[in-house]
Amino acid sequence: MRKLLLLTVCGAVVAGCSQIPGLGGDPPKVSLESNPPGANASLSSGGSCRTPCTLPAPDKTGDYNVTFGLAGHTTQTIPIKVSVKKENWYSSETTTVEPNPVNALMQPTGAAARKPKS
Repeated sequence: MRKLLLLTVCGAVVAGCSQIPGLGGDPPKVSLESNPPGANASLSSGGSCRTPCTLPAPDKTGDYNVTFGLAGHTTQTIPIKVSVKKENWYSSETTTVEPNPVNALMQPTGAAARKPKS
């Protein structure tokens, strides 16, 4: 009986640890897309990739920017907001990124913008 009680308590402790933020689960990601694809996307908190791609979300809550650059197109900067919330006192924290995915419509510049469509 004593062993059964000990196993039950140990199981509850291990299950409780799985709800601690940072223990388990994949870290939140930011999906980055552009039209046309292939733009270099840089997150103001660090990290860059070529679209379509994903980057880890910033560790801290706050306002950030994603800057998209593509040769022959106007640079686009799109703000994002990272927030952390708990549904209940016993729930684990959930990080959200808005908007997600982040979409940039790249506008041609110079000669590319004046080129007639065929």
